[in-house]
Amino acid sequence: MDGHFLAGSVVLHQMPFVDESGTSGPPVICDVKPMVVVEDTPDGVSLWLPAGTPTKLSLPVPRDRPRPWRPGEWELVDSVWSRWNALFLMGPADWHATWVWWSPDWESLGWYVNLQEPFVRTGDGFHVRDLQLDIVVPPDRTWRWKDVDDLERAVDLGVISRPIADRARVEADGVIERIGRGEPPFTEDWAAWRPDSTWPSPSMPGHHLGGRQVPWSSPLSR
Repeated sequence: MDGHFLAGSVVLHQMPFVDESGTSGPPVICDVKPMVVVEDTPDGVSLWLPAGTPTKLSLPVPRDRPRPWRPGEWELVDSVWSRWNALFLMGPADWHATWVWWSPDWESLGWYVNLQEPFVRTGDGFHVRDLQLDIVVPPDRTWRWKDVDDLERAVDLGVISRPIADRARVEADGVIERIGRGEPPFTEDWAAWRPDSTWPSPSMPGHHLGGRQVPWSSPLSR
């Protein structure tokens, strides 16, 4: 399909750090995950991230610094996605992604909802701006907020604007209603899902990714 990635291909899921106040300069990549495409259609994208995948993530300097971190307050380091098998589900206009996740030995752990701006396609995958706020949903569909304080601090510092934060909360409220009703993808069907045995193990590209500047524009004005 033109402009879309084939199932089984390896792409990069990258997160830019965007400071809407402009204090931190241009957006730069602060998180990189190589992932396998499960499906890429006009209706949505699903990406497979197996436990054991090498990644790059940002860590604060010093390590106990609260989010968000400005330039000079974090570093991009090599890491390994080791605690979960995860399937990322993203709609083309959604302000969230739903991660279906399992332990490395395939115990179903439920879902993780990552509030984010709608994804942007790139030549090698997808750019996704994280909006700090998350929802953790165990298999029984009870749920809890995660990182509420991180979002508020980001708004206070001007890193995330109030309109963007408000849009994320509206999205979260809608997702919580779907969780309560047991609507897809919050169904038991996912517990039995398994990846295709022919898919490759995703790996990091050989070229340097750290600190690379990327374009960004507010999705509220696109």
